[in-house]
Amino acid sequence: MSLLLLLLGVLLFWLTVPNLGDAARTATADGPLGTFTATRLVCAGHAGHTTCEWLGTFRSTDGTVDLGNVKLYGSDRDAFEAGRTAPAVDVGNPGRVYDPAGSYTWIVTVGLAVLSYALLITVARRHLGPPPRATSALPAAS
Repeated sequence: MSLLLLLLGVLLFWLTVPNLGDAARTATADGPLGTFTATRLVCAGHAGHTTCEWLGTFRSTDGTVDLGNVKLYGSDRDAFEAGRTAPAVDVGNPGRVYDPAGSYTWIVTVGLAVLSYALLITVARRHLGPPPRATSALPAAS
């Protein structure tokens, strides 16, 4: 069981820790502010559920960032029509821009990072800590 916990903890750690910077920037909308222009709706179906996001272009207000083929995170099917614009921020996440109000996507990343830490600490305590104290099997004297 310890090996399974260790492997799961290492896998979660490997998947989440490199993304903590993106998660922080996403939560605080830290990046160049600009305009997203919708070009087309992109949908993906899985397990009986369809998720749609608008694909388009992003141009920062100061003109230093110009991105094509980016999705506006959280833009559902009815949010736009082709050619419509909206304020957005580029937090450095490839292929995605976000609403300037920020996003709650960081919660999953941070939650999984905390879980990986808890799993690794559990395994470390179990195998690196002092052995349990031996208890006497003799009945207590009265």
